[in-house]
Amino acid sequence: MKKILAVFLALLIIVHSVPFASAGGTAYTVQRTPVIEKDEQTGSLNLRFYTDMSHVPCLGIREYLGFVMETEVTVSQPDEDTWEFTRSNGACIRVNPDAGTVSSPDWESFRILPVSGEKKAGVEDSPCPWSRYMDMFFDDEPNAVLFDFAKYGIRIHADAEDVYLPLVMLSSLFIDSSYNYLLYNGEKIFKPELNLENIAALPAGYYESERMRALLNGEAQREEDEIRESYGELCFLLDYFFGHPGIAPLDGALAEKGLEGALRDMPDGEGEAIREELLSPDMAEYLTGMSKLFFLQLDDGHTAFSGISDLIDGSTPYFALALQIMSGVGAGLIGNSAVYRQLLLLDPITRTRAEAWGDEAYREYGSTAIIRIDNFYPDKAGWLAYYTGEGEIPADSYGIAWIGLKRASENPAIKNILFDLSANVGGDSDVLMAIMDLAAGEDTMRLYNALTGQHERVQIHTDRNLDGVIDEKDKEVKYDFNYGVLTTRLSFSCGNLFPIMMQEHGAVLLGEPSGGGSCSVQIAVLSSGAVFMMSSCTWTFRNLDDTSVEDGCRTDLLIERIEQETTVNMNPRLSPGDYAPFFDDEMLDKMMNEWFAPAEEAPAA
Repeated sequence: MKKILAVFLALLIIVHSVPFASAGGTAYTVQRTPVIEKDEQTGSLNLRFYTDMSHVPCLGIREYLGFVMETEVTVSQPDEDTWEFTRSNGACIRVNPDAGTVSSPDWESFRILPVSGEKKAGVEDSPCPWSRYMDMFFDDEPNAVLFDFAKYGIRIHADAEDVYLPLVMLSSLFIDSSYNYLLYNGEKIFKPELNLENIAALPAGYYESERMRALLNGEAQREEDEIRESYGELCFLLDYFFGHPGIAPLDGALAEKGLEGALRDMPDGEGEAIREELLSPDMAEYLTGMSKLFFLQLDDGHTAFSGISDLIDGSTPYFALALQIMSGVGAGLIGNSAVYRQLLLLDPITRTRAEAWGDEAYREYGSTAIIRIDNFYPDKAGWLAYYTGEGEIPADSYGIAWIGLKRASENPAIKNILFDLSANVGGDSDVLMAIMDLAAGEDTMRLYNALTGQHERVQIHTDRNLDGVIDEKDKEVKYDFNYGVLTTRLSFSCGNLFPIMMQEHGAVLLGEPSGGGSCSVQIAVLSSGAVFMMSSCTWTFRNLDDTSVEDGCRTDLLIERIEQETTVNMNPRLSPGDYAPFFDDEMLDKMMNEWFAPAEEAPAA
């Protein structure tokens, strides 16, 4: 059946045999190409292949926004050289194909509209069924944005109806908070399904085209225009959209000089070697260069090249290729990769906790209830089953928090709630905000957009009573406890942001400073087929005093690890110590009670 379907879809691809020419005179062919979502065709798009970049698929801006963002734009020409695209809220972008520029006086209002504007993917409704985005506020006037594509050798074409950019550049420019984007494998366009636990995972079918198989098997080489285009796109995206958290080895040089300059000036010719691999026609060498760049030079915990994990996870027949690529970067991974450090630290911390507490997500001792939250991922299928009356409350992060707070409220002896985030390495900010709303009544997330210079506030409403309706009755659900959060240096991303936000609402932070992480993740796509995620400049998180939360939380009550007499690892970041004191029920209960005792003993005003 699958084979018949594949043949049928192949027949739907129509390539016009008669050449066309754009307004600038460049010849092109049009290829009507099927779009695949969840192994099914959901539409088709008109890809253009210009003679000056014949291996790079292009698409019209209007057609892309209409298909992916489900929104209409009007196109006009205020002058001979400029095309203007305007959305229903009045926000616009201006494109000058000859100059190779795209500009906007209010980029965010064009890219992602406030909720009160028009319907669009990724903002008006949270992907989590118990939360809903209610509004987005911009506290500053935007800085005008100018993208110089010509600087990176990326060509823009136009005709009377639309302006055409490489398909993947449109995906990277207009990607929304639900990560809607498109890929092309030489035969079909794919619209990947969001997988929060592996955000940039590619559909298995992506690797099935004749072109992709030949490249990965070493039977074909990358074409010159594809090489040039993909390298220009990589430089463009990192120069404009990287959030610069300040942790990655190449971060400072990238901020100062751009990717091209940062690679050129790396010591011992290391950057030039990476650049040569990025420009190699051999796919294995190219993927090795991408891996070196992201795993060793740009890795800050949020920035990573995901193509390797796709090849190595067993869903594709390229395991040997993946091992070959990893062998080229493996020596530098241990101790130099934030992701690998987290993995190495995770086991001893979770093992020590399991020895003390078992696998319980909820436990009580004295006047303190401990609620364990190891990530912020939603169980969408489980919640769908619950809301349709076909299942229980899922044991995901929100379910654990909801059940734990309710259970604690039913025990008169419990005065304190301690959220255990000792092994929490992040997840979905929608889940974080729902738990914040449930516990602390905080319904607004603060963000900063470094590209436009705007402070943003996103407001949500949460189904606190889980009755399937988001209304005023949800505000009646309140939990009046003393709150605390247990953190370690493993607590990262949302596992870092949650304790900081809770501290702003009076919670005490116990343990050791968290591992940081302030930038949201942004997906980017290259014409080579590479997909990567990076710390984004568009949504970075801030404290109440408007400073970055990247450096981790400030711990109120420090708990010391028991350090081993003999150093296990030359790198102190990889020496976890003994975390047994972090999971001492009696001590944690005492710390919570003593911290909040002065407030409880103070006479009423």
